[in-house]
Amino acid sequence: MARMLVTPMSKFPTTPATEIARTPARIPGGQEPHDDKMLVTVRVRPPSKRELALNKPVAWDCRDQYTILSKNVIDDCSIASFTFNRVFNATCSTQKVYEQEAKAVILSIFTGTNATIYAYGQSSSGKTFTMRGIADYAVKDIYNHIRNNPEREFILKFSALEIYNETIMNLLNRESGPLGLFDDPKKGIIVPKLIEGV
Repeated sequence: MARMLVTPMSKFPTTPATEIARTPARIPGGQEPHDDKMLVTVRVRPPSKRELALNKPVAWDCRDQYTILSKNVIDDCSIASFTFNRVFNATCSTQKVYEQEAKAVILSIFTGTNATIYAYGQSSSGKTFTMRGIADYAVKDIYNHIRNNPEREFILKFSALEIYNETIMNLLNRESGPLGLFDDPKKGIIVPKLIEGV
């Protein structure tokens, strides 16, 4: 089983040309920005206790840090290989996933980039487990950056939504019912009634 951690670095809304020249070329404390707009990272989850007890075969194998092999669980031979921006095996920690793949995306917000990290995968593939850890590390790094830059003023806003079976729910107010997703010509993709906490 694998979970996909997709790390888009797209800009919604787009940055005006007059602002691009003022954007720093380096992400604070991170590596050089990627040329790609979207990075796809796969993290293979370890077998659960139930799967271990039943001695279920593992259907995925990491050949290297970029390639994952799909195995025929009956005769244990590889049937297909897939290449991604990064692949983490089942023994990798969430901290390593964050440090190597998510941290630069998170810190890019301080350069004016509209950064998004989301997890995609089937049920029980470990999306919530991974994202909970990434959120914890991200909040710590954001507050550390603010603490280390006392000369700047920051305004933090927070919203949380869930997209499940094509229904968008506001996680800060589930009673609000399903929300709509719209493509605004000036702002880009928006969810108009999504609550923001400050």
